[in-house]
Amino acid sequence: KFSAYYREMRDVIQRRTIRFVPDVNNYDTYGNVDFGTVKGFTMQYDLRRIQNTELRLAYTLQFADGTGSDQNSQRGLTRRGNIRSLFPLSYDERHNISGILDYRFASGKQYNGPSIGGKDILANFGANLQLIAASGRPYTATVQPTRFSGSGTVGAINGNRKPWRTTLDLRLDKSFN
Repeated sequence: KFSAYYREMRDVIQRRTIRFVPDVNNYDTYGNVDFGTVKGFTMQYDLRRIQNTELRLAYTLQFADGTGSDQNSQRGLTRRGNIRSLFPLSYDERHNISGILDYRFASGKQYNGPSIGGKDILANFGANLQLIAASGRPYTATVQPTRFSGSGTVGAINGNRKPWRTTLDLRLDKSFN
């Protein structure tokens, strides 16, 4: 299965600075000025159950770009006016791989597992293995990290990537009548 998608976000709330206001010089407010796009495609392979095994694999390639990830993402950058350049959004995951492998034994006449003394020991038993791997999300590197902000940035906004995240889950289950 192949699928592609495109989403356009307009009029998202973003902090903006109105310059040269009498008596206060600069005035910070919020307005519907932010925008972004998310586009990508997914390839998915489903292997329906053959004897005891079922498999599902999926790969997604996605690009999420915009002028701001949240309403305060341009805070500290708005002294020169609002930025209209596109940067990777903070929730941009370029690569996402997921897979589920399910192996189970039926019961009764459909049982095809081992038997001990005429007993179907693995009847209604199953194992499920799930893998999720995603590329790192972007972040803005700072020269000197501090608790709530940074002292200068290194490179572009969201120009660096965190490491890949991988999760592997195993579930074993058996039903008894």
